[in-house]
Amino acid sequence: MINTVRYFRSLVGALTLRVPRRPGFDAVRPPAFLADRSGAAAVEFAMVALPFLTLIVATVVVSFIYLAQASLDAVAEGASRLILTGQAPASGQGSAFKSLACGMLPSYMTCGNLLVNVQAVANYSDIDAAAPSITFSASGQVSNSWAYDPGAPGGIVVLQLMYMLPVISGMDGFSPANMPNGTKLLVSTVVIKVEPSS
Repeated sequence: MINTVRYFRSLVGALTLRVPRRPGFDAVRPPAFLADRSGAAAVEFAMVALPFLTLIVATVVVSFIYLAQASLDAVAEGASRLILTGQAPASGQGSAFKSLACGMLPSYMTCGNLLVNVQAVANYSDIDAAAPSITFSASGQVSNSWAYDPGAPGGIVVLQLMYMLPVISGMDGFSPANMPNGTKLLVSTVVIKVEPSS
């Protein structure tokens, strides 16, 4: 019996066709290619790189927007004290008041992007604290005419400082800009009751 098994094994071995291997044949076989793990980390990183970088850029941009909004609020508070104490320039001198407000801006904010709107109102119910609608000319300049009325002693004044903050947009659909010129409009509103004159 053992001899019979040996005979069949030798017969099968003799009848088996031996195909010589060509150089490089193993490298293109699908099982070997699928089992190869060299470069897998690079492929995985390439798949997550764009969303990861977009997330980092978006975090930095949103943080900068919050920083600029806090700075604008601080400038509005300082400028409102000038109106509150009666130290603001007289009515009709809006450019002088804007220069004072520009002097309070931090170094990363420019005066050219600052818009100032100061209105006196008769009653608190007349206050409109909504962000104004900004219009642009054909050349891309703001075409609104802003009021400047610091009010009379004992009167109610609404101060609005608006800043058009340049922001990075268009990275994987992320766009914090809300203005046609690609900027983010920041608005800080302060309601003041001017101190009565002594």
